[in-house]
Order: sequence, then structure tokens, then C-alpha cells
Amino acid sequence: MFELIDKNGLKYYSAGAFEKTGAVRHGFSTRLGGVSKGCYATVNLRMHSGDDMDNVLENFRRVCRALGMDHHKLVLSKQVHEDNIADVTMEDAGNGILYENKFISADALITNTRGLPISVFSADCVPVLFLDAKRGVIAAAHSGWRGTVLKIAGKTAEKMISQYGSEPEDIIAAIGPSIQEDCFEVGDDVARIFIDAFGEETAVKRGGRYHVNMQRAIIGQLERAGIPRGNIDDCGICTACNTNMLYSHRKMGNERGNQGAFIELI
Repeated sequence: MFELIDKNGLKYYSAGAFEKTGAVRHGFSTRLGGVSKGCYATVNLRMHSGDDMDNVLENFRRVCRALGMDHHKLVLSKQVHEDNIADVTMEDAGNGILYENKFISADALITNTRGLPISVFSADCVPVLFLDAKRGVIAAAHSGWRGTVLKIAGKTAEKMISQYGSEPEDIIAAIGPSIQEDCFEVGDDVARIFIDAFGEETAVKRGGRYHVNMQRAIIGQLERAGIPRGNIDDCGICTACNTNMLYSHRKMGNERGNQGAFIELI
């Protein structure tokens, strides 16, 4: 169950399953509570846009302050809609914030370092946060339709298991705001890719056009990695239906901001 939190006008979503553990700070940001103007209003976290960089950095500061994180330690990556996963340590603190981003191709980040916040960004693509409180491992994945087909979320869970010693039943995952089936209309070619990869239930034809359900495909990946369905919290919030709260590339085009998904081991 997700809850909308308001801290001094800055609003973000929190996953109840994560809160119950007491093991992490985390949140999925919205558009509300920042300083950006115009089409980027107001909590734009998109670095390379037409927005003023000072405004973007102030937005990062505000989000991290609300979440209890140190924005100087935040680790970002360049997301390229592929399936590369970066291992992050304290040596990477501030990457993409204080100095040039060295993770030039990473759509997921994993760390077992406490006090090190990591983040991924989206504006319709699916953000997924992971936590293994028992082993002390967290991850964040950005899963657009291409990344979903490449199974970036499933591969992130598998890496937590194979390289960090996580047991599948100890991993919990939270799927954040993203474009939902009703709004995600695609061509026959993309629909066929999803059907072939994940089954007919992930691409449904309505009125002559296919609609893809990326969340269902991602949940299937996580279950195949061994994560119990009860450990997967899907918020069901559509970015395209809620542009007053969230950025949506499908509805707003390229002149818009990004929201972020943040997590840090305590």
C-alpha cells in the first residue's frame, strides 16, 4: 500500500512495506513542492533539459531533505533503456550531483552500503525499488518498455540473489508511478514483442489497438526470480492520468521534467 506524504508542501509517495521494516529511507517524488517553472514545474529532477540547473539542484536538495537523505551523497546514473546494472559503493557518493556522471550506461543500481542514497528517474517508465532488510541490500531499477523486454527488473533481483547473497523470499519490491495499461497504447510490433516475451496478458487489444501492461510483465519477472507475489507492492498509479501530480512523456512530450525514486539503507 502506497501513501502520499506531504512535508512542507513537498509531496512524495511512500511504500508501506518498506516503512514497516525500518531499514530504509525511501520515496517516489511527485511534481509538487519544488522551484522549477513553466513546463518543468515544480520538482523537476531531469538534469539535461531546458530547466535552470540551479533549480534542478535545489529540487534534489528539497527531495533529499524531505526523505532524510544527504543530497551530496546521492548516486545517479545515465539511463539508456538497456539492462546494465551498476554496483555502487561509498566511493561513488555524489556521482552525477557533485561531479560528472561516471555511470554512463546503467538503468539499475545496487548497493549494500549504509547511508548511501541511490536513485532512478522516470516520466512514464516504471521505477522499481528493492530491499532485502535481512542482508542489507537495496536496488533501484528504471524499466521502460525496452528495459522491461530486457528484463532489467528481474535481472536486478537475480543479481541481489547471486552476488549479494539475498534469498528471494527476503526481497521486497515496490513498483512506483508509471504509465498504466489503459494509457499505454502501442503498435502491433511492440505488442508482439511483449506477447512473445511475457504472454498474451501483457498486451491486450482494445478497439483495434494494443495496450501494454508493463507492470504485469515486471511482476512476472520478479516472481520468476523467486520473489513471492505478496512481497511485490504495485502502486497502480498512472503517470499519464495524473499530470497534475506527475510528469508523463506520453501526455506532455519532451518539454517536461522527471520524477525520481530514492532509497537508502539506514
